Amino acid sequence: MIPLLLVVVIDLIGFGIIIPLLPFYAETFGASPQKVTMLMVVFSIAQFIAAPIWGGLSDKYGRRLIIWITLAGSMLAYVLLAYSHTLYGLFIARAFAGFMAGNISTAQAYLTDITTKENRAKVMGFFGAAFGIGFILGPALGGILAGADPKNPNVFMPPICAAILSFIALLLALFLLKDTRSLIKPNSNKRITSLVEALKAPNLSQLILLSFIVTVVFASMESTFSLWSERTYNWGPKQNGYIFAFSGVCGVIVQGFLISRLVKHFGESFLCRFGILLISLGMISVALSYMQFHAYLSMALIAFGLGFFMPTISTLLVNIVSEQRRGWVLGVSQSVSSLARIIGPATAGVFFELLGKNSPYIIGGVSLLLIFIMFKNLIKQAST
Repeated sequence: MIPLLLVVVIDLIGFGIIIPLLPFYAETFGASPQKVTMLMVVFSIAQFIAAPIWGGLSDKYGRRLIIWITLAGSMLAYVLLAYSHTLYGLFIARAFAGFMAGNISTAQAYLTDITTKENRAKVMGFFGAAFGIGFILGPALGGILAGADPKNPNVFMPPICAAILSFIALLLALFLLKDTRSLIKPNSNKRITSLVEALKAPNLSQLILLSFIVTVVFASMESTFSLWSERTYNWGPKQNGYIFAFSGVCGVIVQGFLISRLVKHFGESFLCRFGILLISLGMISVALSYMQFHAYLSMALIAFGLGFFMPTISTLLVNIVSEQRRGWVLGVSQSVSSLARIIGPATAGVFFELLGKNSPYIIGGVSLLLIFIMFKNLIKQAST
């Protein structure tokens, strides 16, 4: 488990490095807020297409091989990003990066191979903590490398640094990860082979629907926050890197230290619902922010909420399918997440440009609050 988590941390540091830079990188080419968010949409479109492919291939050929391939691809994508000299070049680099982003669901499947049902929530919490560490160090490092000036960021060093980290993660994966193919049982049942068919499975469809809605709202924040903070506080990549790093600290606190204890007392379904409530309040809080510490408070609410939601929804998903379909269901889950990351930024960009900088946060927060009130028993019913 530890070698895989180390690979994930290093890989996600590289991924996090790019987050505070991208909006300002696109704006150097004169991109509007809508085009900035579309830069994130193309990543998710490619990931949506690729995730179930990588999941299925990992079930057939083993998780380790797919992790190797996708890490090598991510390294190349960062190099392409560093040498992009047009807005179209940015779109191509991010689309290729999205196609190679299947290593996250494959890593999750790897963990489910080597864990039992009883300790899976705890292990998924560690995975989330590794994710959080990547999002602490990555954005902070990316912000430092890109600089504090929103008009003249350093657009070369952050992606090159990310490429180097992906190369290090690839070396660790080559030498440290063990093959888990012997732990993947051959599937003797009829496999659900499409997202449409997955949505016909009652319990699975409810969890997928909820994951989709939450991810749409979160993606709308993630894709517009740097634009929002630039217009509200004149923040550049450096300041945005720091606040994303702060949200990563919050995520590590929840998923690394709290989630395993709280699951024992409250259960996955309660914590999943509680996470939705916190994300809703955080989104609304962003729209009401007028001082810089308010932004940090809002991001803390969102990060804590996501920290409760992500590992519990993943655990609920893998626990209601057979062992042979763990890789597949996590691949489907990532596809749905990618679809949400297409819709969320695309709609948020339109709202941001036409209705004002606070509109994505008000709409998203109120929507989640309504979901929490109207469908509070959704997860409990789906998990029984």
